[in-house]
Amino acid sequence: MNIGMVVNTTFHSIQDTYCVDSIKNFWKGKRAEVLALLKDKDSVTVLGDGRMDSPGHCAQYCTYTTIELESRDIIHIENIDKRETNRNSVVMEKEGFIRTLDALLLEIPVKEVVTDAHRQISALLDPTRGKYKDWGLTHSLDIWHAAKNLAKKLHAAGSVKLQSGIHQWMRHIVNHFWYCCKHAVTEEKFKIMWHGVLHHVRDKNSWSFGSCDHGPLDENTRDKPWMVQSSPSHQALVTIVPDKRWLKDVKKFTNFQ
Repeated sequence: MNIGMVVNTTFHSIQDTYCVDSIKNFWKGKRAEVLALLKDKDSVTVLGDGRMDSPGHCAQYCTYTTIELESRDIIHIENIDKRETNRNSVVMEKEGFIRTLDALLLEIPVKEVVTDAHRQISALLDPTRGKYKDWGLTHSLDIWHAAKNLAKKLHAAGSVKLQSGIHQWMRHIVNHFWYCCKHAVTEEKFKIMWHGVLHHVRDKNSWSFGSCDHGPLDENTRDKPWMVQSSPSHQALVTIVPDKRWLKDVKKFTNFQ
C-alpha cells in the first residue's frame, strides 16, 4: 500500500525514550492512590489470577494481576519471565502470586485471597503448613472457575455412550452448584444441599436427611425426562457429585466469591 513506516530501531527508541517510563510512572501514581484508600479499611479481599503469553507448558511470560473485590481496582501486577524460574513455565504463576502477596501484605490489610484452584497456590495458603499460615488469611476459590470445571466434567460424562441424559441436566446441575455456594453457610449444609441433586434429577424432592428448597413443580413446563435410578446417566452422576477431591474444597466455596 506504499505506506511509510518507521524501522524497528526507531520504534523501540521512541518507546524507550518517551513511552515506557511515562506509563510506569502513571501506573505507580494510580496504584498509590488506590492503596492509600485501602490502608484505612479493616480488611481487604483480593482476587488474583495469572495469564500466560501462550497455552501449554511452553509459555515464556506470565502476568499475574490482582484486583480488590469491592472497587474492582487493579492493585498489583507482576510480570514473570521463564528465565526467572529456571526456565520452568509451570511455576511462573506461583512465583507471580508469591511476589504479589509479599508486596500487598506489607501495604494493605489483606484478610481474604480469592484464586482459581491452582494446587501450588492452594498449598501456599494452607492454614497449617503454607508459607502464609501466620497471616491468618482466608482462601476462597472463584465460583466461576469451579462451575466451569464442573461443566467440563459433566460434558465429558454425558459424551459417553448411554449417558447423554447428563447433557440435558448439565446447565441445571451447574446452576444448583452456584445456588449451594450462595446459600450454604456451613460445609455440612453445602454437602446436604449439593447431594440433593442426585435425588432431584429422579423426581425425588425429599429424602432421609434433607429436601429440595423449591416449591411444587409445574409438570407442564418440564422440558427434559427424569433420570432413572441406576441408569448409566445417573450412575455417572453418582461418581461426580460426591467426589472426595471436589468436596474437600467446599469450605473455600461458601464465601461465594
